[in-house]
Amino acid sequence: MTPKNSIFWQIFQFFIFLTISLASNFNYGFSTTYINTSVGEFKIFLNESLLRRGHQMSENQYIWIWNIFLNCWFVGFFVGIWLSPILNDKFGRKIGFLIGNFVAFLAAVLRSLSIFWWSPELLIFSRFLTSICMAVTYQSCILFLQECSPTAQRGNFSFLSEISFSFMTLIGSLLGTDNILGRHLFWLTFSVVPFCFFYTFILFFLPDTPKFLLLAKKSERDAINSVKFYHGKNVDAKKVLVDIRMEAECESTQNSTTLQNMRHLFASPHLRLALFLSVSALQNTVGLWALLLSSTYFLENENIATEISEWSTTAMSLAYVLGAMTGGVIIERLPRRTLLITVTLINNIALLAFVFFAKIRLLIDSLKYGCLISLIIYGYTYGTGVGPISWFISSELVPQKHRSITQSVSYAINTLMVVISTFTILPLYSSIGSYAFIILYSIPSFCSMTILFRWLPETKGREIYEIVNELKMK
Repeated sequence: MTPKNSIFWQIFQFFIFLTISLASNFNYGFSTTYINTSVGEFKIFLNESLLRRGHQMSENQYIWIWNIFLNCWFVGFFVGIWLSPILNDKFGRKIGFLIGNFVAFLAAVLRSLSIFWWSPELLIFSRFLTSICMAVTYQSCILFLQECSPTAQRGNFSFLSEISFSFMTLIGSLLGTDNILGRHLFWLTFSVVPFCFFYTFILFFLPDTPKFLLLAKKSERDAINSVKFYHGKNVDAKKVLVDIRMEAECESTQNSTTLQNMRHLFASPHLRLALFLSVSALQNTVGLWALLLSSTYFLENENIATEISEWSTTAMSLAYVLGAMTGGVIIERLPRRTLLITVTLINNIALLAFVFFAKIRLLIDSLKYGCLISLIIYGYTYGTGVGPISWFISSELVPQKHRSITQSVSYAINTLMVVISTFTILPLYSSIGSYAFIILYSIPSFCSMTILFRWLPETKGREIYEIVNELKMK
């Protein structure tokens, strides 16, 4: 019987995977929310930048510049999604991670310099560049967590990605407040630069994933060393490699290009089903963006005081963090499929509750606070399973060769859905009120839950080749 690793090593292993998670999500989570609470100071920055050039910024100009600044993120993220399989499949998960992090570090420096030089153009470019890198590093992070984790702990370690992301969205919101760094944009934007450098540096010392080293690089020695690094020296590395080789037997193509892998993804029924399930799961994550970016607007429309509404994003982010921590504890104690469908249902009910309270408050005004409570419950249940499982489930449904391209296609479709809903929600909300949530989020979510209930296999504690073989039989 293989001896267990020491408690000290188990703690060290936890910090290895936490470091991998933070290497992607520290900058990603911060960049998502730091602008939400410092929006007033950024408006002053934009106006002062134009005044220094002899121009007075009109309200219409501000709206255009701000919209470009906000939404260039989604364009860049979409670009980065397609760079990811090229970098992660051709050069390796580690190289893709390193390149993405290093360029993100440079983008963070440029972001700070844009404030110092009063350059809105550089600020927009740095945000665009950051979003490209975040798409690459996020996918690299998920691949690392999925391919390096012991099977029995795959869910726990994969949850670290969502915990670190949710935590950094909260930190970004707090740092952007006037009481901390919101009035000092240079120091606000510079605050992540040292950490970006640190996480880029630390990646040099991590070996690539054992699955990539064995199946793509054909190096058994390096794969064994990688297994021992991530699983522990007492682990039977040879047995782990046997399971990895069984996963390789699920694949029908060898030494194929990214384009060939994409063709195979759509041509093979079981891979097509895996993609369909991945896209369906990710559909349930679409609503979070609108709520994080515009929760203040929604609550003010329901007659909740501005001071309370402005703290709604922070309250929902805190609930999101607590939910992710809860999910990280229970993920390996409950069936993965049951947990995902259950919390998605509760998550959807929270949105419907918002609609109910938004309408009933016209009769009983005090019930308007039910809208705020609904958003907090939404954030908590999203963190408990809706977001984390949806983002990594694609990696549990396909073999190593098709993992990166499946991520890219499903993430690309999800990004398009986020862009469509984000652009649509505010005008639709102003026209029909909270019923917009039902049209844009609730109905699509119920459809996706039906699909997941019908076809999603259980993935908890199972090797990838077992899951793939089950999909082939459906």
